[in-house]
Amino acid sequence: MKRHPSLIPLSHDHHDILVLAHNLIRGQSRAPRSDWPTDPQAQAERVLTFYDNTLVFHFDAEEDLLFPAAIQTLQPHTELIGWLTRDHDHLRVLVSDLRQEPCAELEDRLPVLGRRLERHVRLEERVLFQTLQRDMPAAELVAIGSVLSQQLRRAPVCSIPDGP
Repeated sequence: MKRHPSLIPLSHDHHDILVLAHNLIRGQSRAPRSDWPTDPQAQAERVLTFYDNTLVFHFDAEEDLLFPAAIQTLQPHTELIGWLTRDHDHLRVLVSDLRQEPCAELEDRLPVLGRRLERHVRLEERVLFQTLQRDMPAAELVAIGSVLSQQLRRAPVCSIPDGP
């Protein structure tokens, strides 16, 4: 299903999050000209920068705008929204732990974070966004998209975590 224009800014973030996730899972990038570091400490630093410049704003936009609208419109899916919100909290904890202990057991911790990010994004894209596009009135999606675009524009410009 083609993505509704109102959700495209979040989907673009999701693409970047998936690139980051796959690099963390593999410990390297598949892109031939990637600037993704091979050193786990440098990878952890890249995660923290991406979190501060992209994920914080992304999570806030979803939690402040998208999730409340979804709960209001899609009553049967409130459990999904609860799970996604709790997963945001868990991801914040993983990043906070990485910030507090940026050197400990990175070979184990970074792939765990990558898999969690990947699972989270896939659920939002394949379940939440598909359901919103199918069941939410188009006018409401457009209104949400307008506010989402404004909120996400406040985020600093951050390159794709993989590099060019």
